[in-house]
Amino acid sequence: MQGWVQGSQIRSLAKISDSEIVQGCITKSLTPHNEHGLPVRPADVMAQHIAELERELSRLDETAWALTGTERENLISGRMEPLEEKLQACKSYLQTIKNADWDQFELPKERGLEGCFTTGLMNSRYPEAELDRYLPKPSKAPEGPKAPAIAAKPSRSIQAQECSAQCREIAKRIWDRQPDFTIAAMVNHSEIVRRARKPDGSPYSEMTIRNWIRDLCPNPKPGRRAAASRPDTSGP
Repeated sequence: MQGWVQGSQIRSLAKISDSEIVQGCITKSLTPHNEHGLPVRPADVMAQHIAELERELSRLDETAWALTGTERENLISGRMEPLEEKLQACKSYLQTIKNADWDQFELPKERGLEGCFTTGLMNSRYPEAELDRYLPKPSKAPEGPKAPAIAAKPSRSIQAQECSAQCREIAKRIWDRQPDFTIAAMVNHSEIVRRARKPDGSPYSEMTIRNWIRDLCPNPKPGRRAAASRPDTSGP
């Protein structure tokens, strides 16, 4: 039977921020579901927000009918009319995303709309299996002394070099479109996860992938790993 984890539980168990959970949904390393176990799309989050605004407007309308004179006018002009404008703006925005999936979605810049998506995704449920990639990995027991290496460490295989180049190409394409992705979110992007595989099918470590792509991050911020310095090869 499928187990579920609430968004707020992921935040506390994996010790990640609300914005990282939102980015996890956009990169498809997290898949939000509603209480019925059905996938939640961006339009579903906005539709829920619109329903909440309509309930609030209805409540204010009932309150206004019980008032008279200046008090009633102040309620209408100060709260109901701005709320109606906000409601219409949300309905217009809903039309622009009604067919969008998370990997086609960009978080809106308007703070109120951005907050509604954050709240909606934090209140969604996620498959337990998806939590594993966000949990700290257990430390390995110390190994006994090893015999000195006889031969020098071999250079990276051709397959690893090709895999690195492909992951860098994917990361650059996504960062060109959405430069606010953190390095951690990019490491867990579904395309990167599928591509970063060894010949035996096992995944490369997150640290290895991070080292492959971190210098491509266009917008380092606090909490990101700083890009390694590299010579300018762009030419004059």
